[in-house]
Amino acid sequence: MMNRTCVVVGCLMVATVSFAQKGDSFDTHTADYRLLLSKKIQAEVGITAAQRDALNKAADHERAVATPYLQQLQKEGKDESFLRTDPKYAGFLLELRNNVFAQLSAAQLKRLRELTLQSVDIGGVLDVIVAKKIGMSVDQLTKVRAIYDEGVKKSSAIVKQVDAKVLTPYKDVHARTQTEQKALNTRLMSERSAELKKHKPEFDQIEKQTKGKVQTVLTPAQLAAYHALQGKPFKPN
Repeated sequence: MMNRTCVVVGCLMVATVSFAQKGDSFDTHTADYRLLLSKKIQAEVGITAAQRDALNKAADHERAVATPYLQQLQKEGKDESFLRTDPKYAGFLLELRNNVFAQLSAAQLKRLRELTLQSVDIGGVLDVIVAKKIGMSVDQLTKVRAIYDEGVKKSSAIVKQVDAKVLTPYKDVHARTQTEQKALNTRLMSERSAELKKHKPEFDQIEKQTKGKVQTVLTPAQLAAYHALQGKPFKPN
């Protein structure tokens, strides 16, 4: 199984379904095309050379369409948080997703769906469509989401501490050139990454506790159904 800390970075499923559309099949709704950026995932799904060329063309088209819009938003002072709720940008992502999935066979899309659910571990049950698929009630879904919210708050508090520790020494540092700014950003990212790694045991503990609590909400039959949706465990070399 791929290892992704859902509580720490936020569940991939939440981001994935934000640009889903009505009428999607279960596999289309659930699969995350972004996993195909990995060559190992491409190999696991069975992407051919011809398909890879088509996927690259789809990505190039999306960039050509979206880049001018993103540049305009930047001039207007809009940041990444704006994009999360921007319907026009969501439309670009939806078009890209549809163009990517159009290149896949049903079997390939199914495998991508399985890998997507593996990538978020038990976090896939946060999605209402997945929850319904395995027979969860509304009450169970509400409880599971509350459990994850609690875990996210704990993880976010640690991240906030790390950011304060890393950024505070640089609060009065101002880059004079783009080169200096790039170097400063690189240094900040490196220091932040190193500091976050120090807290890995805490993140792992929060993840473990959260997963355990979620599993107690689900019945054995529901857990079995979810594991079946995840398919054969992916073990990259």
